[in-house]
Amino acid sequence: MTGRDTIVDRIYEASLVPGQWTKLLGDLAELSGCSGGIVVSARDFTPNRTIHTASLDEICDHATRDGWWARNVRGDVLLTLPSTEFHSDADSFSMQDMSREPLYRDLLWPHGFGYATATHVQVPNGDTLILSLERRRDAGPVEREAVARLTALRPHIARSALLASRLAFETIRSANEAFGMTGMPSAAVSPRGRIIDCNALFSQRFEATTGTGDRLRLDSQETNRVLDECLQAIRSGNGGKPFASRSIALARGEGSEAAVLHLVPVAGFARDIFAAAAFFVILTPLDATRLAPVELIQGLFDLTTMEARVARALAAGSDVDATAARFGIARETVRAHLKSIFAKTGFSRQTDLAAAISLVRTVE
Repeated sequence: MTGRDTIVDRIYEASLVPGQWTKLLGDLAELSGCSGGIVVSARDFTPNRTIHTASLDEICDHATRDGWWARNVRGDVLLTLPSTEFHSDADSFSMQDMSREPLYRDLLWPHGFGYATATHVQVPNGDTLILSLERRRDAGPVEREAVARLTALRPHIARSALLASRLAFETIRSANEAFGMTGMPSAAVSPRGRIIDCNALFSQRFEATTGTGDRLRLDSQETNRVLDECLQAIRSGNGGKPFASRSIALARGEGSEAAVLHLVPVAGFARDIFAAAAFFVILTPLDATRLAPVELIQGLFDLTTMEARVARALAAGSDVDATAARFGIARETVRAHLKSIFAKTGFSRQTDLAAAISLVRTVE
């Protein structure tokens, strides 16, 4: 088997195993005499996900931290060039041009990089993928022969990206259908809050905003604020920390029962460039027969045991002083618990919190 046959096999293997894209980037970089590779996924010229080889960890961390993906002049120029081939940035930027561009002067050059060859691919989920292979500045521009070798492989890369995108979407759709079969409304939501796919139960609950591509809007300003904060956290990388699930209380509305909305991060999101969804949004329908026990309130709203006790006491009509006396804690401790409860549930007033908790009943 020739070297070209081997790398073509790896290209199609990556369409079935998204985790293989990082290794494939390394293979393509080696083929073209580059030091590493990166894929940036963007929609409407706004980057939302990246994967890269370990050799680019430092520069990619810098780019994410300082917002370079949103002001990538090389990417802007690349998107005006034919998508059927790879392009060397040295063909679009002279050394004088590079010295004037902050991307080169302030990001690439200080990290030792300065040249690249790249292509762009449109995938069915609406994203544009920019695949860039980075070369160190002292190695000079990527040779035309190397660019030609990559261009010969580009049809395979594009087909692999197409297959991976379709498989990712079918996985998302199957998950939503499975949630629907258990009676739970669910949707897959992009990092910017747009609906990728949802089941029929979710459409019924959020009839006004469930078209594919529509931005998910919840029932109140407070709940939308919490949703926006969660999305912002995952877009910014959450400070490098794993993003935990969140729960948001949805009070009873006209034609809709009270529910708890869970935001569950899509597993492997950061590594799967084709999984356009950042979250599964899952609704837990609630019964209306009696006030929920502490354990249920704790689980549904991600509260600590004491927070759940305080929340339930308020729902039962207790005030801050009475709650403090009941549990043998200081008044300010109750207020500290309230502050944490507000942050987790999305409410900012005690009366709204009490009203929402009072709607939470045991699930049938």
